[in-house]
Amino acid sequence: MNFNRVILAAAGGAVASFFSGSWQMVLFVFIAVMLDFITGLVAGRATEGLKKEKSTKGLYKKMGFMLLLVTGMFLDWAFTFFLSHGFNIDITFNMPISLMCAIWIVVTEAISICENLERTGVAIPKPVIKLLRKTQENIDDT
Repeated sequence: MNFNRVILAAAGGAVASFFSGSWQMVLFVFIAVMLDFITGLVAGRATEGLKKEKSTKGLYKKMGFMLLLVTGMFLDWAFTFFLSHGFNIDITFNMPISLMCAIWIVVTEAISICENLERTGVAIPKPVIKLLRKTQENIDDT
C-alpha cells in the first residue's frame, strides 16, 4: 500500500536480523558512545565552552566506532560463511572480531568518559584509569 512503509519495514527487518544474535554487544557500544558524547558536552560546557567543530568531530568519531563494530560483525559472518564452504583460512585468534572491536570501543570510550569527568572536577580513582589503559593495551597487543 504505502511504498515508504514497506521499504522502512524491510530495512528494519534486515537490521534486526543482522543484529539479532548480538544486540547486547551493540547496546553496550551504543551506551558507551552516548555516555562519552554526553560527558564530552558537559566537560566542554564546564571548561572552554561548547564548540561546534569539536562536537561535530566527536560525532564523526562515534559514527566511525559504530561502523567499526558493523565491519567486525560483517567479517565474523564472512569468515563463518567461507569456513563453512570449505575455504581454508588460518585464523590465529579464538574470539569473534566483532567482540574484540566492541570491547576495544567500550574500553576506549570508558577512558574518554573518565577523562571528561575529570575535566569537570570529578575525581576518578587512579586504579580505574590504570585498569582501563592496561585493558586497552592488552587488546592492542592481542
